[in-house]
Amino acid sequence: MSHWRFYVDDSGTKEYAASPELYAQNGNTRYFVFGGALVQADVAAKLGENLANLKKDHFGDANVEIKSNWLRIPKERKARYLDKHELTDEEVTAFVEQYYDLLAGSDVLLMAAVIDKQHMQEKYKTEAWYAPAMAYEILMQRLVQEVKGPDTVSVIIDDMDGATPKGNQYKLNLIKQHKLLRQIGSKLLKGLDWRPLQGLRFVDSAKSHHLQVADIISYNVYRQFVEHGDEWEDAAKEKLETYPWLSKLAHKFRNHEGRIQGYGIIKMPLRQRVQWHVGKPK
Repeated sequence: MSHWRFYVDDSGTKEYAASPELYAQNGNTRYFVFGGALVQADVAAKLGENLANLKKDHFGDANVEIKSNWLRIPKERKARYLDKHELTDEEVTAFVEQYYDLLAGSDVLLMAAVIDKQHMQEKYKTEAWYAPAMAYEILMQRLVQEVKGPDTVSVIIDDMDGATPKGNQYKLNLIKQHKLLRQIGSKLLKGLDWRPLQGLRFVDSAKSHHLQVADIISYNVYRQFVEHGDEWEDAAKEKLETYPWLSKLAHKFRNHEGRIQGYGIIKMPLRQRVQWHVGKPK
């Protein structure tokens, strides 16, 4: 019997646009992603230690917070990493490369749920599920398909504040949803054993090496869909163009005989099944 931990973070905005055609404009993003890393509890401790040591080696500080946006946006990268730690851009890039190498060689399993809000509105009209609720539902489905009893798994998610336009608190929504999944299971997929799913805990990602990994995962999947989302369901494509940083970790995603669509990266609603497979890392 083993206990697992699933570290989760999100990327993209939570709310729908007023209508499907408005996502090309500024405001709410077309895609919302929950992405995470599944690790055995004893392995998680070693992974955290390795991540801390890597940060200390490069920044002189084991508690440096790693965020995708801070690495990507030039002014954030300069303020938070270059100037603050007196590093060159090349030195920060070297850290990022080693960070990904560490994850690629670690005993972690990655999963992500992607909500295409445009397709949701087109298909379900006013009955479209709230994007984070749908993403959490399908992600937890895969989690309990992966972690089977007598093993157990707890979920650790980046702390959040704010509320929906109707005034419902984001955090309370997830707490209620998690509790219902444990009590009665999924409304969308029957027959799963939800007994392995244990508690839900919110943690400030600034204080968690593992949640910072989840941030990297959710952001990379988000960028994959922003740049190549339509190709995810294009059966005519022989090869899926992949966001470069995602490709470095593609082999770590949950898959079935190499197939990643629907197993490690789940898109809702799914219009076309494509047998996307991941190969061995180069």
